[in-house]
Order: sequence, then structure tokens, then C-alpha cells
Amino acid sequence: SRQKMTQAIGMSEVEGVAGIIVAADAACKAAAVKLAGWESIGGFTTLFVRGEVSDIESSLLAGTAAAATVSGHVAHNSLLQPEAVIDDFIGVPVDPDDTSATAEALGLIEIRGYGLHVENNDRMVKEADVELVNVLTVQDRVVCSLVKGELGAVERAIEGARQALSGNEWFMGSAVLSQPEACVVGAFGQFRKAGGN
Repeated sequence: SRQKMTQAIGMSEVEGVAGIIVAADAACKAAAVKLAGWESIGGFTTLFVRGEVSDIESSLLAGTAAAATVSGHVAHNSLLQPEAVIDDFIGVPVDPDDTSATAEALGLIEIRGYGLHVENNDRMVKEADVELVNVLTVQDRVVCSLVKGELGAVERAIEGARQALSGNEWFMGSAVLSQPEACVVGAFGQFRKAGGN
């Protein structure tokens, strides 16, 4: 027999991955939802949050608005009474109760192309006292670098990267999250050496 889940699921989708990180932080701050996971395919990334129906709607509105500051393509949808089997399609699960990953600020810079990304990462860690915590690669040559540290340092690193990339056709977007949710840092800030998702 089919089993219904007790909580609704909200989904946001953006091109690349930086917008979804921004959406996740805004969604978790806006309402009592838990980050359930994320999946990337074809250059687009989908975020999954779980919670009560009213919280899902509020979180999706906040997440979509925040993602739109980074990504040109933002879509969202909700499943109000999802079947339990839906959990099998949430690609990278997140432990929403793991609060061990913290950061005063998290900076994101997203570009197309790996070589440009390596040069940019070197520039950021030289220009400011930040730690490179992850490099997320998704299809369509999209690379998103995450740095963390003190807010002023992260802002300097991201601003330096933005200036260096200004006018570059491969620059997709950037953001600085002040006091990011621990579940967001944990979900996206787990460093994996080389390769992609």
C-alpha cells in the first residue's frame, strides 16, 4: 500500500547552483522548514525543503526572491501530500539536524569553465582571509566556489572576484550570506577534491 508523507515538500530550481544555496538559506530563515536535499542535472539545480504547508509556501516565496538576485532562471513548486517514494528522488540528502558546520559568512562565485575558476579561487584566498570550503561543479560547465570566514573578509574576496570577472561572458553570479544557516553550510560546504557531482 502507498504511504503518504506527513510533511509537504517545496522545490526550487535555478540554473547553476549558487542561486539554490542563496534560496536554501533564505527559505530556512523565512519559515520552519528543514532542508531535505538537492539534485543537479543538465546545468540546473533543484532544492528540496520539507515542512508544513503554510511554511513551505512562505519559504518558497523567500527562497525564490533571494535566488532571483543571483540566477536568471528561478522556478518553484510544492507537493502538499507527497508519497513516501518521493524521498528516493531527492539526490543529495541533507541531515537538517547537523549544526556542526558554521560560518560567520559564506561567499559564492559562479562561473562557466574550470580554468577560470581555479584562477579566481587563488585570487580570493590571496586577497582576503577566507577559507575555500567547496567547489561545486554541475553540468553545462558551471562551477561554483564557496568561501567562508569573517563577513568583511568574505565581502572583500567576493568583491575582488566580481571586479576581476566584470565584463567576462562566463561570469554567472555571486552572493554573500551573512550568518548562513548551519544546514546550508553543511549541505553545500563539504569539500570534495576535484571532480563534480
